[in-house]
Amino acid sequence: MDTGAPVAFLGLGAMGKPMAHRLVDAGYLVTAWNRTPGRADALIKRGARVADNPRDASAGSRVIVVMVSDPAAVSAVLGGSRGALAGAREGSTIVNASTVGPADSVRFAEQCGKAGVRYVESPVMGSIGQATSGTLVAIVSGDAAAVADVSGIVLVMAKQIIRAGAIGQASALKLVMNLLVGGTIELLAESIAAAHKSGLPLDLFRETLLSSVLASPFMGYKSPLLFERRYDAQFSTRLMLKDLDLVLTSAAEHGLALPATAVIREQFARAVEAGLGDDDAAAVREVMDGDGGRQRTRR
Repeated sequence: MDTGAPVAFLGLGAMGKPMAHRLVDAGYLVTAWNRTPGRADALIKRGARVADNPRDASAGSRVIVVMVSDPAAVSAVLGGSRGALAGAREGSTIVNASTVGPADSVRFAEQCGKAGVRYVESPVMGSIGQATSGTLVAIVSGDAAAVADVSGIVLVMAKQIIRAGAIGQASALKLVMNLLVGGTIELLAESIAAAHKSGLPLDLFRETLLSSVLASPFMGYKSPLLFERRYDAQFSTRLMLKDLDLVLTSAAEHGLALPATAVIREQFARAVEAGLGDDDAAAVREVMDGDGGRQRTRR
């Protein structure tokens, strides 16, 4: 799809906003919609237009990117008299970059198919920094022709496309990856608490961790948030909890118990209940008993 073509972008949250900016800067004619209209002001200054609802944003666009928080939000954006499918023209393509469950994605694909609209699921790995720099990794499932048609747009927002097979598989892969993210964050929080209670200097633990075989790009950018108690959200505690719930729901549908995941989920639930839902998921450290008190730091 050539730059200069019309694209609808639905959802200008923490991730969606920088992704939409990249499309505008690449020359696409973006029509944006967000539940809170003020989030589109910077896009308007760059040449985008803003619609009052998803239906109007989608009218005339060959590609409609959806980036909202959860399955319920995707349902609201697609359906109804003011939803995207009410305005989408036949043969256009929905690119759902939201993180949803595999069964949700299959349902959305069927809904789009009934409306004569193609559906590509494309959840992304990465956080706000990667969305801004265009270095996300897109996990993509869908009809091969539809995927090929939207790959140029996806690669404006992401550095790489990973093909995951049939609809539902991209969502399944994204969720198991986020399970590892949540588990790593929680175990690091527990390790910090154990080090603290043992009397170890946390600077020593940090230096050793980042010099060891456990060092990784993820540990390199996430561990400082936990050690320094910096919780400006790159990926919020609330969204982490939502994704863990999706993991557990999907596993239950297949008769699979994930006992460790259930425990990890409860820690993030405690953090949300403690008022840390909008902080980075690293804030799960603050519900570790005996870890030196709750000292959220914002920068």
